Amino acid sequence: MKKLTTALIAYALICSTALSHAVDDEFQAWSALAASGSINDGDLLFWFDGHARFGDDAGRLSTSIIRPGLGWRHSPDLTLWLGYARVTGHQADPNIEEDRAWQQAIYRLGDFANGQLSGRTRLEQRFRDEDSDTGVRVRQFLRWAKPIPNSSLSYVVANELFLNLNDAQWGQSSGFNQNRLFLGLNHRVNETYRVEVGYVHNYINQIGRDNQLNHILSASLFVAW
Repeated sequence: MKKLTTALIAYALICSTALSHAVDDEFQAWSALAASGSINDGDLLFWFDGHARFGDDAGRLSTSIIRPGLGWRHSPDLTLWLGYARVTGHQADPNIEEDRAWQQAIYRLGDFANGQLSGRTRLEQRFRDEDSDTGVRVRQFLRWAKPIPNSSLSYVVANELFLNLNDAQWGQSSGFNQNRLFLGLNHRVNETYRVEVGYVHNYINQIGRDNQLNHILSASLFVAW
């Protein structure tokens, strides 16, 4: 298991840096609220996350997302989910509206380097009004957290790799889409609330124009019921 997790982390870090060349840079600020928990204290689960992302040097709202879902606890180490997302891109007039169906598995991978390693594999089907094509994308997320002794803080390193599985006439091209590398701190306020703040290095592969490198200040509130 340790060899596998080491290989996965190394692969994720390589993906975040290997394509760093001739890109447009931008500073952004992202905020998120995520809530999840059990329904009637059983194995049926609920999920909601909402996002407000500010681009152009954090001067204007660029993207907003709402994403509800339902899940099932297969075991203490594995949960399975499905849901819907509404994504609005505020970069253009009119706004770019995208609907997504999504399915995901969240799992624990065990101990690594005195911390806990976990993963999430998400499959998305993406729809836009301007074209009937469905874009299919897979997102592989890995997260490592290590508690800081005698405190409520943890170091966090996370990486999410996005791969498009097909072409869609509205603009999706198959292959590498983007990578997000997160470095930050997690503060557990109590059993219900935790806050995560840090830096995101977001590299986006853009077909037909310069690629994009976003330097992001990220702040998230997580609520567990």
